[in-house]
Amino acid sequence: MKVAELIIDGFKSYATRTVISEWDPQFNAITGLNGSGKSNILDAICFVLGISSMSTVRASNLQDLIYKRGQAGVTKASVTIVFDNSDKSKAPIGFETSLTISVTRQIVLGGTSKYLINGHRAPQQSVLHLFQSVQLNINNPNFLIMQGKITKVLNMKPTEILALIEEAAGTKMFEDRREKAIRTMAKKETKLQENRTLLKEEIEPKLEKLRLEKRTFLDFQETQTDLEETDRVVNAYDYHRLKSQKELFKETLSSKENKIKDLNSQISKLAEELESLNEDFEEIRKKKNAEMDKNSNLSKLEEEENEIINETSKLNVLLKICSDNYKENVNKIQIHKKIIEDSSMELAKKADVYKKSKEDYKTLNDQLDTLKDLHKKKEDLLSTLSTGISSTGLTDGGYEAQLGKAKKSLNGYKISIKKSNMKIDLLRKELENNKPKLIQAEKENEVNIQNIKDCESNCSKLEADIANYGYDPKLIGELKRKENEIQQILYKLNNENEYLRRKVSNVDFSYSNPEPNFDPKSVKGVAARLFTIDKQNYDSATALQVCAGGRLYNVVVDNETTASKLLEKGRLRKRVTIIPLNKISARTIDNNTLNYAKQLAPGKVELALNLIGYEDEVAKALQFIFGSSLICNDAETAKKITFNPKIRTRSITLDGDVYDPEGTLSGGSRTNTSSILVDIQKYNESTEKINNYQNELKSIRKKLSEQEDIYKQTKELQNQLSLLNHKLEISKRNFGSNPASQVLKRNKDIQEEILICEKENETSYENSNALEKEIQSITKDLNEFNNDKGSKLKELKAEVEKLSKEIETKDRHLDDKTELFQTLELETEQHNTDIETNTELVKQAEDTLKELKIEEDSLIDSIKEQKNKLETVRAYLTKERKRLFDIDEETKDLERLLKSKHQLKNDNEIELQQLEHELKKFKNDSTNIEELIRRLIEENEWLNDDKLVEGVIGQHRGINLEEQRERAKQLRVRFDKMKVKVNTNIMSMIESVEKKEAALITMIKTIEKDKVKIQDTITKLNEYKRDTLIKTWKKVTVDFGNIFADLLPNSFAKLVPSEGKDITEGLEVKIKLGKLWKESLVELSGGQRSLIALSLIMALLQFRPAPMYILDEVDAALDLSHTQNIGHLIKTRFKGSQFIVVSLKEGMFNNANRVFRTRFQDGTSVVSIM
Repeated sequence: MKVAELIIDGFKSYATRTVISEWDPQFNAITGLNGSGKSNILDAICFVLGISSMSTVRASNLQDLIYKRGQAGVTKASVTIVFDNSDKSKAPIGFETSLTISVTRQIVLGGTSKYLINGHRAPQQSVLHLFQSVQLNINNPNFLIMQGKITKVLNMKPTEILALIEEAAGTKMFEDRREKAIRTMAKKETKLQENRTLLKEEIEPKLEKLRLEKRTFLDFQETQTDLEETDRVVNAYDYHRLKSQKELFKETLSSKENKIKDLNSQISKLAEELESLNEDFEEIRKKKNAEMDKNSNLSKLEEEENEIINETSKLNVLLKICSDNYKENVNKIQIHKKIIEDSSMELAKKADVYKKSKEDYKTLNDQLDTLKDLHKKKEDLLSTLSTGISSTGLTDGGYEAQLGKAKKSLNGYKISIKKSNMKIDLLRKELENNKPKLIQAEKENEVNIQNIKDCESNCSKLEADIANYGYDPKLIGELKRKENEIQQILYKLNNENEYLRRKVSNVDFSYSNPEPNFDPKSVKGVAARLFTIDKQNYDSATALQVCAGGRLYNVVVDNETTASKLLEKGRLRKRVTIIPLNKISARTIDNNTLNYAKQLAPGKVELALNLIGYEDEVAKALQFIFGSSLICNDAETAKKITFNPKIRTRSITLDGDVYDPEGTLSGGSRTNTSSILVDIQKYNESTEKINNYQNELKSIRKKLSEQEDIYKQTKELQNQLSLLNHKLEISKRNFGSNPASQVLKRNKDIQEEILICEKENETSYENSNALEKEIQSITKDLNEFNNDKGSKLKELKAEVEKLSKEIETKDRHLDDKTELFQTLELETEQHNTDIETNTELVKQAEDTLKELKIEEDSLIDSIKEQKNKLETVRAYLTKERKRLFDIDEETKDLERLLKSKHQLKNDNEIELQQLEHELKKFKNDSTNIEELIRRLIEENEWLNDDKLVEGVIGQHRGINLEEQRERAKQLRVRFDKMKVKVNTNIMSMIESVEKKEAALITMIKTIEKDKVKIQDTITKLNEYKRDTLIKTWKKVTVDFGNIFADLLPNSFAKLVPSEGKDITEGLEVKIKLGKLWKESLVELSGGQRSLIALSLIMALLQFRPAPMYILDEVDAALDLSHTQNIGHLIKTRFKGSQFIVVSLKEGMFNNANRVFRTRFQDGTSVVSIM
């Protein structure tokens, strides 16, 4: 990548746009007088390359780079450098396809800077990456050699010269990484020492102390556990004893309370009976007195008998009135019907007269209108002929105008007739021409009709043939409809079933086959799924659930072998209890006991097993679960059955309360949700429905499949039928649109059009004849008027007068006709009104008849009812008369009954007082026991769980309770002593410290491993650095000697390590002039020292050449011959790089391939090619 063109605009001394082109790809020189702007070209190149150091471009800030700092009207500075990129092997990354690359940098007054690459804006980082990819390191510009750099090289110490070699070799990176690794290792060592100190001085002593406390705490926990276990056993026994006493007292109290309740009930009942008997006795006595005094009841019955007789008489009168009204309405209906009939007859008679009168009236009215029009016309004609203006003010009412109008109308009719005749001729010609086509069309039409009939016949035959195979399209449609309905039902049922399945998911049992040939029928399932409950027994579901208890979820299998296989290899997801049918011993209540229980509580007790339905193969399992319990309707029945000496069987109420013959009772509040058994039954029903519907769906699909098979068998016939149907449809569609049909249709249309034209001609002929007569009349009148105007006017006047008189006559006749017509019209309307009115009256009378008929039937029923009442009252009268004889005997019986009831009441009251005294004593004892139980439960809440209490007692049967009490006291004393000294949080504390210890040990090990790795890295870096440094030194020192020998013949130079030191500690320059090695550079002249510095710089540049080098007056301290040698050196040794050299000496730019000269003109710099 070589510089091809440089464009400077507004940069430093270049005020206007200056284009410097035709750069040589190897050696370019820039010369000119001091201050002419030659170094500004180098500054411009450094500026566009992105060098950020202001000292490099000899400025203090960016504003200094703008021509005269922007005070001469130039407000921005821009530099563009164009590179030749034709050598693709050395092209920058990403620009391999570009022949040229242009980079522009522009600054605006105020400090804003921007970069462009190939005309597109780019960030500075992109520009840096572009140049770095071709070995132009902008951040460390070794390709840029200014005058001051030579002076620096001359004054360098051995370590600084070594740094130049390291920089050329690129080992600076190794040094940075080594220093970074050393710093990291130092930090790791510090952290390692900190962790070891923390572990040794803090963690380990603290952990030892905590472990000692932990042993004490574990001993304390063991004591606490023993104490709790002992207290649990003692409290369980005490609680069980007190609860048993409480239940016994409760039962006794309940028995005595029930007895007291019964006694109170009997006493209350006896008191009520005595009160009732006294009232009855008093009432009988009063009755007796009343009957004896007034015989009142008998009198009431007799009065009631008289009232019934009177009521019956009234009803008979009303019935007679109703019958009379019925007859009267029947007569009214006949009269109204007669009026309707007469009116209809009269209307029929006058209908013809009315019709004729109406026609006469209309005819006369039309004639009068015609006469009036003619009168008006004649009057207008007379007025026009007399005055020139008609009576309406128009001037076209004369004979001439009338004649013109008539002729115009006549001409119109004649033209219409001609058109119609022409149309008729054309249509008849078309008919004549179409005759052959018509005959052919009729034949074709008959053929088409026959084809359609043949197609229909063939379709019917094919349909019959397909039907003989059993294929029925209607059946398929019906089956598909049913299939869709069942699929919808199944979708709903599956959703419901899924909901129920989730509710009963805890009774699911899933397993994997324990062996390859395992028989799944050997696993019957969960007990809850093996029986059914009738809907009428759903109220017993809760009781059955309580009866089964945990056994409801047991799994039933055929034998113990299956059970073992399932437990060992069935991969069960939860713990289960398995019931092998061949091992369980099922026990059921014997029939005698069950029958006796049913006799004690008829209809209120039943064996739990009898309330469910099940298969015979699982009978033993269900007998095992439900065979030994009774289900009772209520608590009273349960108590009666359970504690009966002849029964003594566990009973459960419908509410789920359990009564055990051992004396224990359990129950209490239950949730309002339905029993799990009901949910299971619903789930089973839903599953059964789904199975039924699925079977039905299979049947339907089977039928559809059969029809599909038949369809395949008749596929050829179906295709033929489909083809024939298609042909038939096309034939019917084409029947009306084929040419033959079109010809027939056209023939029919022509005939209809001819008839229409002939009718129009007839009308036109009639109108033409009338108009011709009118024209003749008007012509005659016109001639007469022209010949004798006065006579014609008189004649017209006479005609007008005659018409006026005729109109008057007609008006009078019309008035007469109008009067007759209106009279007949009124009479007709009157008759119609009479018919409608009487029809409505007939309807009302018929409705009244219906009401009267209903009323009559009601009265007849009431009379029958009164007769029945009369018979009943008379029967009571007979009975009452007999009762009077029985009152005395009844009074005596009541007196005896009152005496016996008084005696029984007194006995019950005495027994009640004794029971109340005993009950009070039992209540006090029961209260004391309840208080003891309450205290125990407050101290030990677990006692609320009866199963837990029973479990504790079951585990410690046969123990010495007093020994346990004594042991508990001793453990309590020991526990209290230890409690003061024990740290209860020791476990969490020691766990935290142990975790911290483990973390520190892990961290120390990790740090030690990291240190070893870092040390290895440092060793490797030192080795890499030394090898690279030696290779670079050897190459540079050889090039250094050769270059110096070229610049100063018969001389030699080399780089050697400092005396007694390694190469990595520094390098010194050794010079040989002739055959003599110089001890120091001080012995050399200024020019020789400059040549040494330049030789070293050139050797370093040659080690890793860049595509471009910029040298600014590096030959300033050299004489002409040495300058000539440097120019020759650049030209011969650096052929792969492009040099841009600023020099004032001919020895330098005479060797250059391209020389640019700068000069100062009109305040700005100008560049030209020499």
